[in-house]
Amino acid sequence: MNVINQDKTEQLGRFFAFARQPILSRHSEIVAYELLYRDHPEQQSSHFSNPLLATANVVVSGLIEQGIQLYANNSDCYINIPAEALPLAAEWIAPKERIVLEILEDVPASTDNIAHIIQLKEQGYRIALDDFILNDNTKALLPFADIIKIDLLAMDMPTIATHWAELKSYGAIMLAEKVETFEQWQSCVRQGFDLFQGYFFSKPENINGKTFHSSQAQIFQLLHQVCDPNVSINQLEQVIKQDPILYFRLMRYASNLCLKKEIKLQSVKQAVMMIGLTRLKAFLMLLSVTRMASQSDAAIGQMFIVASMTESAAADIDQLEADTGFLVGVLYSIANAMGKSLAGLLDELKLSTDIMNSLFSKPNNPGALSYQALAQCADRFSRQTCFMCTDCGARRNRMQHHYQNAIQWSDRLINTFTTR
Repeated sequence: MNVINQDKTEQLGRFFAFARQPILSRHSEIVAYELLYRDHPEQQSSHFSNPLLATANVVVSGLIEQGIQLYANNSDCYINIPAEALPLAAEWIAPKERIVLEILEDVPASTDNIAHIIQLKEQGYRIALDDFILNDNTKALLPFADIIKIDLLAMDMPTIATHWAELKSYGAIMLAEKVETFEQWQSCVRQGFDLFQGYFFSKPENINGKTFHSSQAQIFQLLHQVCDPNVSINQLEQVIKQDPILYFRLMRYASNLCLKKEIKLQSVKQAVMMIGLTRLKAFLMLLSVTRMASQSDAAIGQMFIVASMTESAAADIDQLEADTGFLVGVLYSIANAMGKSLAGLLDELKLSTDIMNSLFSKPNNPGALSYQALAQCADRFSRQTCFMCTDCGARRNRMQHHYQNAIQWSDRLINTFTTR
């Protein structure tokens, strides 16, 4: 089987899956759905080790694959947000007018997390506090809550009544979740709850369907160009048009952004302008990460650390470009995760000749490194299997500096995709 047919085979036979559970008003009208992670179309409950990857898959499945209008009508959608996703939510999730970000109960009320929540509210997102139990940590989040979700299995009605006046003083909408009986529902109505969710009304409904993966080659080529500060919209458009699946997903993503605006997208060029380069880069990383969900959390974290280190190391060398270094770092790490050589992976991806040549070529300076050698050095250094840095010629003090910065960058932007 040739490489082209292999790529087509890989794209076929895939599926997307998530679940939705309705949220009802006091008049028993559906006003929203909570979107829940499902690893498989037949799965009846959520099982995952990495909450960030679960959120990423819900976003891709629920907001991009299916399209919010097809299953939610005019209702809002609640999406679970772990601490790791707070820095990424605004770039990943749209339309903000229809989304409620559900802050999970284990998110600490740290200075950084509160700053992210404030920024999200300023950008127009609504904030819900999930499985709320009043304590010192959660109390610090109350001033930013638009909705407070009370888990009836974790807090009984007498306890709820004790804290009711204090919780209501923040002006948030009160939502009773895990309502399982008629009696519980009536008790919550009498208490004054505004919204209701639970098995008494409906169990989560699985939604699934066939899907296609965007070409990994196009994703990486586009990511490479987005990192170039001199790239033009026309150049981006040409790459996107080479992959109909990526084209569709990008247009869907852009249409989510302008769902409440009187804007009709007429071209992928217009979509790219609507999204912007920063958000486009985050979107491409989202697609790349969800495709790697079957890989270990450590492999995913390693990918971004090596990419950042290679980017910075390339910037230290004349005639090497930082943005190309970032791309090579990503490809090198993915090749390792897949058990392939970098050359073998590039052969499968069918990248353009120009990009292929740039990845392996060395500058004219004596002793200078290729992008591949820098990525290998970054990978070894980050795994603590390279200590002297004599084989490749890289300066140890610079690699140590780049490694420290890469860890900080990963923690801040993608939280290294490791299980906490």
